[in-house]
Amino acid sequence: TSMQQYEDGPHMAADTGYTGGELAFFSLEIAGYQKSEKDHIQLAWEWKCVDPAGIPVVEPAAGLVETDVSPEDKEWLPKIRQNFEIPYYAPSGTYRLLIKIHDALGNTDASTDVAFLVRGHKVDPSDTLAVRNFRFYRSEDAPQPLEAAAYRPGENVWARFDITGYKLGPGNAFEVQYGLSVIRPDGQPGFSQPEAATLKDQSFYPRRFTPAALSLTLPADIVKGTHTIVLTVRDKIGNQTVESQQKFSVE
Repeated sequence: TSMQQYEDGPHMAADTGYTGGELAFFSLEIAGYQKSEKDHIQLAWEWKCVDPAGIPVVEPAAGLVETDVSPEDKEWLPKIRQNFEIPYYAPSGTYRLLIKIHDALGNTDASTDVAFLVRGHKVDPSDTLAVRNFRFYRSEDAPQPLEAAAYRPGENVWARFDITGYKLGPGNAFEVQYGLSVIRPDGQPGFSQPEAATLKDQSFYPRRFTPAALSLTLPADIVKGTHTIVLTVRDKIGNQTVESQQKFSVE
């Protein structure tokens, strides 16, 4: 069995691994199968991928290799090619690909277990609703966060963060809502948006965190000094609420 980074690519080194959101490819050849008197073969296969905790990552797949093999093709081996997407929210760790083969004519079974690495986005787990990895950015698409969260009047404030610790409903459904307000340097309330966004979805693999973002435009006449964003997140399924305060300066 060969794990690959693209279809029919070279065998991937054990320490290379995949990142969350990447397509994983694998292939395997089957030997030692039984042929009928008419050189017919019938091989059933199935596979599943599990995370470090043994939880299935994608829906299992199955198929059948059924064909005739002529005497001239005695060196030929049936090959299975498959691919699947690593969820972008998959945690880091060693994953396992579990493959089973059943030879219907020979009434025999074979299996293989392939380990591979996944490097995921790090979000510290929480048993209760929590905001993680809050970072300010210069622009919406900026790859790196600001070392110092400082802006000028009239600029846009951008921030990204992760929400975790929410409860899952049937079908691994989740629904979180967040809003924000700004406290001015003198402690008085400023901008407020109680319902900035609602994030909800469901998935085969439990989504342990969901990324979120916020932005606001600073007025041209905004008071200079340290302002505080009060971020309020609500877990609609788990009936939880958490508040996170983040400071930025206007210079």
